[in-house]
Amino acid sequence: MLSAYVNASDMEGAEKFFRRLKQDGFEPNVVTYGALIKGYAKINNLEKLMEKYEEMRACRIKANQTVLTTIMDAYGKNRDFGSAVVWYKEMESCGFPPDQKAKNILLSLAKTGEEQEEADQLARNLDQSGNEQRVNTASRFIDEDYDDDYEDVYDDAEEVINGDHRKSLEDIHTLDSLHL
Repeated sequence: MLSAYVNASDMEGAEKFFRRLKQDGFEPNVVTYGALIKGYAKINNLEKLMEKYEEMRACRIKANQTVLTTIMDAYGKNRDFGSAVVWYKEMESCGFPPDQKAKNILLSLAKTGEEQEEADQLARNLDQSGNEQRVNTASRFIDEDYDDDYEDVYDDAEEVINGDHRKSLEDIHTLDSLHL
């Protein structure tokens, strides 16, 4: 229901529904806050977006990659390269390697030579961290499955290193997001 209000850009209705959920004893989580943040991004209200982000953090709810990318994208739509860089780095500091969307936002916003150089450097770091993430995931397969038939374990690890890792990383991301 919250998403319906957000999709209709009815943030007043979304806020009322959110308050009613809390009154009924529902504990907001990263998904409910993320929906509100997405809604404020959609209507380009950065002040309310940040208010909800800070409220979420005050409740000791950690942001996930989707929330951070939504915020970065909102600043990107406002052509704010500096803030987009800050959120890109925030994503990294929270343990989420920025995804391709984040990389594209930075590269599209960079207008001056200095901005282009910074965006290129951050994008290169993304490419390097992506390779490192694949190797770490492969290592995780090997560590978790050492009792299994070694050929199967190394086949799984090889798939991850070669980029055939979508399902495995989805599973890891899902498990990680459950702990937030």
